[in-house]
Amino acid sequence: MANQRENRTFVPMKRFILMLMVMLGGTLGMQAQELRALLLELDRCVERKQSYRAERHERIDSLRQQMENAPDALLMEVYEAMVQAYSHFQTDSALFYLDKLNELQEVKDNPQKHTQVALERAEQLAIMGAYSDAEVIVQKLNTAEMEQEERTRYYHVCRTIYGWMADYMSSTPSLSKELRHKTDLYRDSIIQTDSDPLSRDIVKADQLLAKGKAEEAKRLIERYIDHVEKEQKSYVHYILADVYRQKNNTKEEMRHLALVAIEDLRRGVTEYAALPLLATKLKEQSEVERAYNYLFCSLEDANFCNAKLRSMEISEMFPIIEKSYKQKERMARQTERALLLGVTVMMIMLVLAVLYLRSQMHKLTQTRHRLSIANDQLEQANRLLGMRNDTLLESNTMLQQMDRVKEEYIALFLDRCQKNLSAMEKYRKSLLKLAKSNQQSELIKKLKDDALIEAEQEKLYADFDEAFLDLHPNFVEKFNALLHPEERIIPKRHERLNTELRIFALIRLGVTDTAQIAQFLDYSMPTIYNYRSRIRNKSIYSKEEFDKKLMEL
Repeated sequence: MANQRENRTFVPMKRFILMLMVMLGGTLGMQAQELRALLLELDRCVERKQSYRAERHERIDSLRQQMENAPDALLMEVYEAMVQAYSHFQTDSALFYLDKLNELQEVKDNPQKHTQVALERAEQLAIMGAYSDAEVIVQKLNTAEMEQEERTRYYHVCRTIYGWMADYMSSTPSLSKELRHKTDLYRDSIIQTDSDPLSRDIVKADQLLAKGKAEEAKRLIERYIDHVEKEQKSYVHYILADVYRQKNNTKEEMRHLALVAIEDLRRGVTEYAALPLLATKLKEQSEVERAYNYLFCSLEDANFCNAKLRSMEISEMFPIIEKSYKQKERMARQTERALLLGVTVMMIMLVLAVLYLRSQMHKLTQTRHRLSIANDQLEQANRLLGMRNDTLLESNTMLQQMDRVKEEYIALFLDRCQKNLSAMEKYRKSLLKLAKSNQQSELIKKLKDDALIEAEQEKLYADFDEAFLDLHPNFVEKFNALLHPEERIIPKRHERLNTELRIFALIRLGVTDTAQIAQFLDYSMPTIYNYRSRIRNKSIYSKEEFDKKLMEL
């Protein structure tokens, strides 16, 4: 009976444990999925870093334009805005505008403003790593003369300075311990004077974490997560990342660090801590490439901002991650080489197999080939006979056409000769008539007149143009295709060919001697030579190619 009762009790317990494990596994799976999504978003932010930085520069440029047009009464306000724009972005420029503020008489005459500028300068110097200079500034300030808000600001700046100094002096334990003690004292002062609940509780949570009380810090700060602005939320997430670091919950720590890093990059901030810390965690998770990219981005930004502590922290981590990154790259290259070797061996085997199959197929086709040779030879003989018949027919056709062309141009030549003889006979008779009638002056005048020769010459050229274009109807278009578009030759309306085209028409007919061309066209040889040279220079081809193309027209 006792055993039965034990079994009945044990079965529900097993079910409860199983359900708890399923729920826990589901929660962890959702956390891992959310972290992957955040890391992908962070990758995109790193890629778009320059665009975020450009947006910040646009805001600064807008302020600079306001500063150029601002009256003296508003200069202090614009300078303060410029300091805030450059804070945690470019410390040198922030210090420059703090100097500008110090030069204003309005600041010199107002102790409260002077204190505010001094505290801002101390913080910028601390970002740069000039801790001694920052400490000198805060030590000169008298808290007794400050209002509560200024005193709280003073405590915040001192906590920042001594906290960073403690991190910087971590290699000297005794000095680091003393600096951490001072940091804790300023935390106490902030908790006592800060009227802002969130700011006060962030410092209180930081103090609890310093004492190892992670759970108390978590309860204190977690309630703000959904009720604060983005910039303040970054501080909350950063504290929670510290909480989960102490609780050894790496996934949650990385999630909160990723949220802070995304917000830092989107705001165009260049002095930050979350992204390099996340890089070290990713390196521990063997995500070396991503860790390397994040750390490189952080180092670049820290150097741009002139943030000495951040640069030093990153520089200490960088060689370790870089070594792992290069080792991973080396292993990847080795894997690639091994895969390439394997693929090469497989390709060689495949080629050998293909060659073997081809040889077998060749042997199989040889028999078929021998059987088809006789048919192929017969078919080839028939084709040759057909081709010969076609050639003979074509030759006969060409001969007939040539005979027709010869007949046409013999008839044209005879007609031209007959016309010339008739013109000469008519001209002779007119001269004879003038001579018989003793009209010496008219005779001399007519002998000097070239009109008849020119008219006959124009008729000769017209007959030549007509005869040539009958043989080569597309000569002008094809010839112009050899020239640059802007250099093409267009005959006048009443002309079919002009002098330049006639020169190359004669060359196309085989009349290549310059003297013959000059005699036919009634020009001097240098003129014909100049025409030929000028047209060749207008061609899209070289001289040799132009001549070859011309003879193919």
